[in-house]
Amino acid sequence: MSIKDNFRLAMRRYIYSVSIMSNKDNADNPNAITVSSVTSISMNPPSLLICINKSSRIHDTIELGSKFCINLLNSNQQNLSNICSDEEMYDQRFKDKNWNLDDIPFLQNAQANIFCKVDKLTSYHTHTIVVGLVEEANYADEISTLTYVDGEYK
Repeated sequence: MSIKDNFRLAMRRYIYSVSIMSNKDNADNPNAITVSSVTSISMNPPSLLICINKSSRIHDTIELGSKFCINLLNSNQQNLSNICSDEEMYDQRFKDKNWNLDDIPFLQNAQANIFCKVDKLTSYHTHTIVVGLVEEANYADEISTLTYVDGEYK
């Protein structure tokens, strides 16, 4: 097998939390995409990193200084994760009644919401690495995070 095949199979052993990154474009249209490559970078300043595929619809709406929210999904939001990862279902992404679209779109019933401002963008082959400065965060008391491992939700 090739290094790519071995790497892909090795990465399937990682357990990822599932989130939806949401924002608005310059015309005030909401966007959302399912992401698993989210990690904290620093507590001083509070910041996180997300990797976004350059071919995704949301990619070109992410600019320095723009705002976004990482919505950490809970275990009963698998369907919404599927909707936000399927380009053919794009028009269904904001039909869920739990979206608050007043400012930065966020899921009111998410496990956690982390509101950020884009601080740095770094191109790396097929993806852009987004560094976000955390401006606000909230969370649900009960921990019931949706996870993904070996091609399945857990």
